[in-house]
Amino acid sequence: MKLFATGWILLFAICACNTHKEKTRLVVSDRIFDSSNFLSAVQHDSIFQLVKQLDSTIGSQIGVNIISSLRGRKIEEYSMDVAEKLRLGRAKYNDGILLTVALEDRQMRIEVGTGLEKIVKDEIASRINRNIMAPQFRKGNFCKGIYLGVDSIKYLIERDRYLIGNTR
Repeated sequence: MKLFATGWILLFAICACNTHKEKTRLVVSDRIFDSSNFLSAVQHDSIFQLVKQLDSTIGSQIGVNIISSLRGRKIEEYSMDVAEKLRLGRAKYNDGILLTVALEDRQMRIEVGTGLEKIVKDEIASRINRNIMAPQFRKGNFCKGIYLGVDSIKYLIERDRYLIGNTR
């Protein structure tokens, strides 16, 4: 009987740990999700400082999701799924942005909440990817590319903050 009870306790502990891992993956307090463990602690912190500054000054939220591979999925679908789960941004304004980088697939995407669509339009997100991030990625400077991409988005939101939530 003791062995049976110990087995149940062990099973419960394993399930609790696995459940906790799943929940911490989507915690928004950090907003840098690096499942590939690509960033060093210093790189992570430098990018997070930009995210934190925007959150504290404006309230808009940027998330960065770095993965090894899309495993055959389209980046548009994957990024949208993650953005919907994270619910970045303030509910009243829907002013969240998710920057997704799939390292092995050599793809990136900026998913923009509707409250920021007047500030970070599709063509602007495309320019950030093409002209700011991609040149750094081609040089092997992935962290610098991500940092500059986040910094560009932050700058645009701070500059045009009066347009947040204005969907007319």
